[in-house]
Amino acid sequence: MSQTLLQAELFAPAGHDPLGEAYARAHLPEERRASGITLTPQWLVQRMLDLAATRDGFDTVVDCGAGSGRFAIAAALRFPHARVIAVEAHPEMAALLRRRLRDEALSHRVELLEADYRQAGLPARGRTLFVGNPPYVRHHDLEPQWKEWYRRTMAAHGIVASQLAGLHAQFMLRTVELMRDGDAMLFVTAAEWLDNGYGQAVRDLLGGAGDVALRSLWLAAPDESVFPDALVSSVVVEAQRGGGDAAVQTGMIAGRALHPVRRLDRASLRAAQRWTPLCREQPIAISGGAELGELFRITRGQVTGLNSAWVVKPEDAMPATLTVPAITRAREIIDDLAATREGVARLARVVDLPSDLDALASPEREAALRFVDRARALGADRSYIARHRTPWYRVGMREPPAAFVSYMGRRPPVFRANPQRVSFLNIAHGLYPRAPMAEVVLSRILQHLNTTTDLYSGRVYGGGLAKFEPSDIARLRVPRELLESVA
Repeated sequence: MSQTLLQAELFAPAGHDPLGEAYARAHLPEERRASGITLTPQWLVQRMLDLAATRDGFDTVVDCGAGSGRFAIAAALRFPHARVIAVEAHPEMAALLRRRLRDEALSHRVELLEADYRQAGLPARGRTLFVGNPPYVRHHDLEPQWKEWYRRTMAAHGIVASQLAGLHAQFMLRTVELMRDGDAMLFVTAAEWLDNGYGQAVRDLLGGAGDVALRSLWLAAPDESVFPDALVSSVVVEAQRGGGDAAVQTGMIAGRALHPVRRLDRASLRAAQRWTPLCREQPIAISGGAELGELFRITRGQVTGLNSAWVVKPEDAMPATLTVPAITRAREIIDDLAATREGVARLARVVDLPSDLDALASPEREAALRFVDRARALGADRSYIARHRTPWYRVGMREPPAAFVSYMGRRPPVFRANPQRVSFLNIAHGLYPRAPMAEVVLSRILQHLNTTTDLYSGRVYGGGLAKFEPSDIARLRVPRELLESVA
């Protein structure tokens, strides 16, 4: 054991986890990310077990992906008559948990299984609570055979599943597979599955596709940073096998407490395309009108593959005919630089070469070839994006949109017109009218969106960071009086 962990152990009050905290301090989040090691704060562990204690008693508690054992140990202390099983595959975390169990004299109460939860053989049990914080590992780091297992197993439930799902979704599916009548699942996970494409399979799984049904859903408020070392919004999800058609409780996690918002019937749950709005107080709905996606085509900005190569400053020696002024930072939208010529002069320019460099006039061709050599030296030709386009050096910048939308920040999105007709990178979305639109009408629509769009119209992550996908922007509504002006 390292000196840091040994010192932590010497000053360990009962029920606390100094070994886990010392491990987290000694390993940067980037180091722990591939294994999904993110420790649940003790206060949330207690809130979740408080919720479990209001249900009928459990004979067994299974901590799924136990880590340093925060749920397992707290459950052993909270439910002295229950058998507790902790499942953990990571060797170092299993070693920490084993030491904690020994030090707190709980080895006889908590059985540690060093195994991958997705294939662990759990011993026979009575009514079981599956609880914990499934590891958050993105699909990029998952083995192909487990992605196929996820697809195939969801298909057995009659659900079409995306292989873009992360490890937490696989843990949720495995739990559904293990649950028997009366068993319950109580997990804290990243909240992205409430709204995005891959999450539809999980929503179908818990929303009524089978006999495991959602019981409650608790979304972390924007300013409730549950996991300070992971930039995600969090949700506590509770489900039960054989729960019948009971109403679903939704609410918010704020001030380290669970705050109920509303109760929903199953039909409303299944009809909802996104589940985040179900957990918060609804904003005032706009009657009539149209969704923004009916009026505009909403497109992401262009991806260069390596901005340090393709983005150049106005003073760089590159012919203006081979570059385009572009929005390359969200701040430039907020500052409305596309509104005036003076603002455009402050923008960076993006190199936008044609496919056939030989067709260029001599001075431009020489400049283009120098750029290609310089970009290749930076490794621009080896980026994922460049390797998947032909030729690799041609970015193909977007046509200037009528307006820009910032899509990520700790504030609602900002909508700005683009009268100077500049292009943009993928730090923003562009609005392209589906039919000719007068500038005065566009201005009214943008003003309305800037004053009525809130954070929860997008996907809110830990610390109040909101992200708006094009589909989120497309769902925003424009009131009837503005539409009449459009006509």
